[in-house]
Amino acid sequence: MSPQLYLLDGSSYIYRAYYGFRESATSGGMPTNAVLGFTRMLLELVQEHRPEYFAVVFDPPREETFRRDIYPAYKAHREAVPEDLLLQLPYIRRILQALNVPALEAPGFEADDVIATLAREYAAAGIEVTVVTGDKDLLQIVSDRIALLDTMKGKRSGPQEVLDRFGVAPELVADVLGLAGDSADNIPGVPGIGEKTAAMLVQRFGSLEGVLQWITLVNGKSRRESLHLHADQARLSKRLATVRYDVPLELSLADLQSRPANLPVLIPLLRELEFAALEVAFTPPPPGVVEIYSDGSGRDSGPGGYGVILRYGEHEKELSGFEPESTSQRMELIAAIRGLEALNNPRRVRVFSDSQYLVRGMSEWLRGWIRSGRLEHQDALKNQDLWRQLAALSGRHEVAWEWVPGHAGHPFNERCDKLAKRAAGEGGRAVMTAGLPADLPMEIRKEEEVIPPSVAHASVMPVPCSEETVFDADADGQLRLC
Repeated sequence: MSPQLYLLDGSSYIYRAYYGFRESATSGGMPTNAVLGFTRMLLELVQEHRPEYFAVVFDPPREETFRRDIYPAYKAHREAVPEDLLLQLPYIRRILQALNVPALEAPGFEADDVIATLAREYAAAGIEVTVVTGDKDLLQIVSDRIALLDTMKGKRSGPQEVLDRFGVAPELVADVLGLAGDSADNIPGVPGIGEKTAAMLVQRFGSLEGVLQWITLVNGKSRRESLHLHADQARLSKRLATVRYDVPLELSLADLQSRPANLPVLIPLLRELEFAALEVAFTPPPPGVVEIYSDGSGRDSGPGGYGVILRYGEHEKELSGFEPESTSQRMELIAAIRGLEALNNPRRVRVFSDSQYLVRGMSEWLRGWIRSGRLEHQDALKNQDLWRQLAALSGRHEVAWEWVPGHAGHPFNERCDKLAKRAAGEGGRAVMTAGLPADLPMEIRKEEEVIPPSVAHASVMPVPCSEETVFDADADGQLRLC
């Protein structure tokens, strides 16, 4: 595959975070909702797509752009940045710096212009570019190597999607906006002409200039009069809507290389902001310990999926897969099995799960089942086949089983849940359409195939948790005694 460059519209992401994550503040009263939301969304994006090259692009103050110079009313109707958001902007910059993510800004130009310039340059060099934004204006830069990704809608737009959206090719989107205007940016366009009409006119006459040249052929007297009276305004509107590809940037591709976070800087900053869950996400496991986070997704009948994350030092690996017919309980057990199967050598292991059924079974009930022979006597135990696999696998390692509350914001539990649900959905659709076999593993998201070797002693029996764990009754809806 070609190298992947992701360019994120930072200002758009900040406002989405600010309005999407409310009522978050430090114990001292400083608002943190925008910082928290931005960081979580950024982390999710990077973990989901793992781009080789990555940058966040910001707008300068709107008063300092060339578009304001040529049209003073450009974006003038927008309200000032809220005070509680202004307080958080420096922290967002500090988060990016600690994450070693380049933050780009060009005086006089908007983020769209910087993104367009970089996207065109590197797409021409054979790099696949993804622009992360919800701004429709940037659809004009889409090509075979440049796509837009709206993470809020889960939608990726290429040339066909632009054609479906506007009825014209990407290079004519600015012509449509010149006629229709854009209320979000206070671009006037031509009164009486909306987006559908503008797209129809551009389709028919080939461009905005073609429309203005052949006004006499446009249907509707009022429409013709409006085009005639506002021709110059249409040209100005197109100029305002058209992105620039000539932003002077002293950057090389190496400057955009994805790099590990600067943990000695990042962790204290997360503590200052009181982001305990995010601190967990960036804190590596103890030396010599493999952490396995697992989750399953299933119902009483139908397809089930599992999601697993393995962590060792700075290494991380994701696994996911599905079974055409499986219950939620079975998928929780299968998830843990798949995680332990990925270990090639004896290890010190901590397995985390939101399933009390799994954790209590391995840390409390398993010894009794072994003593009473319930693992061996046919049908003496529900899901006996999987419990036997877990007993055998855990016997090769020194394992501690630990429960985490489900859907409580734990970063790895949430990721595993998403992996499991996605696998269940994709697997169910694949089975319905193609009749695939019963155990088809999904894509491995990380290239590290083997956890690096280290010295560890195998245990012949599973080791209970070193600390007594208190479980809330039926906390995740899966606690059923066997």
